[in-house]
Amino acid sequence: MSSFWMLVASFLFAVMAASVKMAAPEIGSFSMILWRGVFGCVAIFVWAMATGRSLKTPCFGSHVKRSGIGTVALGMWLYAVANLPLSTGMTLNYTSPLFMAAFVVGAALWYKRPVQWQLVVATVVGFAGVVEVLQPEFHAGDMFPALIGLASGLLSAVAYMQIRELTRLNEPDWRVVFYFTLFNIVFGVVTHPIFDQPDVYTTKSVLCIIAAGSSATLAQIALTKSYGSGNLLLSSILSFSAIVFAVIMGVVIFGDPIELQSLLGIAIIIFAGVCASVITKRASARENERPILIPSNRL
Repeated sequence: MSSFWMLVASFLFAVMAASVKMAAPEIGSFSMILWRGVFGCVAIFVWAMATGRSLKTPCFGSHVKRSGIGTVALGMWLYAVANLPLSTGMTLNYTSPLFMAAFVVGAALWYKRPVQWQLVVATVVGFAGVVEVLQPEFHAGDMFPALIGLASGLLSAVAYMQIRELTRLNEPDWRVVFYFTLFNIVFGVVTHPIFDQPDVYTTKSVLCIIAAGSSATLAQIALTKSYGSGNLLLSSILSFSAIVFAVIMGVVIFGDPIELQSLLGIAIIIFAGVCASVITKRASARENERPILIPSNRL
């Protein structure tokens, strides 16, 4: 039953995305990165101090690489969510398993290792779904934010590969998230005054910031519980329910139109992403690798 905590995490991640979108007219993306980092960093810091855990790390350089890539991916995703239908912005970030599968296939070809044809098929089918999702945005003139959203999925996959490196160095998951949120704060402080328009702090925008920060932090706790004590494959599959929650919230809260072509593309991406996740995680299990805990901006 622990795996079903992923449904809670996925719902909360969708709430975070909806909160970001609602605040977008008044709060810039870089400012939202800053506030998202503040909530997560303070929560982990208080927890670590209360439980006697050390925040010192021998892997600072690896943390900088992972956090830098992940923060840029987060910023891209926030921009996409603010400028696209909620379901599209969420779905494009969830292409990261497809990019990871493409990395695995590419590495196998490069090093002349056996290639899993199932993974190749899942990757090709998944990117066919991406084309379906992007078609309506192309006709609506929203191709730029759509490509930014897709790039966030690519960089998220790269960030997850860095998490694999930290995992092999026996770095605990909570410390990985701590340095990621700390980097969010530093990045937001530097970039917000340069790239964002002045924020407008109204009751609505402040409530959205609180909702985004708290839901992201609570989602991380639920995700950790699901991956930590649940079935890894089931948890991975259930994580895609965030897209379903985003579709529902997009229609109910923002009145997003339901495009049949987009829904078909979303369904294809979910199916291919689940297949790619299952195949890669089974391969990791056969190689006796420790499973990767993927924090979401999940990022």
